[in-house]
Amino acid sequence: MKKLFTLALIIFLSQPIYAQSQSEYSYSIGFKLYGYGEFPKLMNEIKGSEDYRSSSFNALVFKFNDNQMSYRIIGARYTNDKYSFKNLCKDCETVTGKYTDFTAKIGFERNVLYGIVQPYYGVDLGYRKIDFDGSGRDNNSGQGYNITVEKNGGIVYPFMGVKINILNSRLTLAGELGVDVLYSHDKETKTDNANNLINLSNFRRWGFYNQPLGQLSLQFNFGNQ
Repeated sequence: MKKLFTLALIIFLSQPIYAQSQSEYSYSIGFKLYGYGEFPKLMNEIKGSEDYRSSSFNALVFKFNDNQMSYRIIGARYTNDKYSFKNLCKDCETVTGKYTDFTAKIGFERNVLYGIVQPYYGVDLGYRKIDFDGSGRDNNSGQGYNITVEKNGGIVYPFMGVKINILNSRLTLAGELGVDVLYSHDKETKTDNANNLINLSNFRRWGFYNQPLGQLSLQFNFGNQ
């Protein structure tokens, strides 16, 4: 009798928990509120405080929900007209210019638990394109140059996070962390102030970039399962 009572209590308590699940809805549309993480290396950029940068309201999320699994498509665009970094060494060169970053990814996320609070994990695959157009200056000689960097490559983003479902799961607040694994083709063009070619480099590069807060997103859920 005691076992039956315990089982009935678990079933009773599980009903409102199950009702608070994003997977009750067929699809979700959302946007990134905030993100903080490492950006891909440009030229011979050195490690420093500029490695971690923040972004906000620059990505859209579309998801198809299927019980514990959700399939998602994410498009993001980041621009910074005054992007700067140290090149070669901290006191060697300072480079400043316009930075444009476009990313398109498709992947999945899987819930660990049902409930108002849901841990989850998953992986995204996609394409990333970065363009940089700016100028640099040798801090010792004072000699200046113009620089254009084009970076194109494939990206893998394994992640884990936590979702909070509110308003009968009509809204979901999700925060996640992960690592961007980028394999890219880089083209660097350096010219002097008279537009004469100084150097042209083409190479391939692996990069691993920590994302302590890959994205904090707000998602709106529609369509009952």
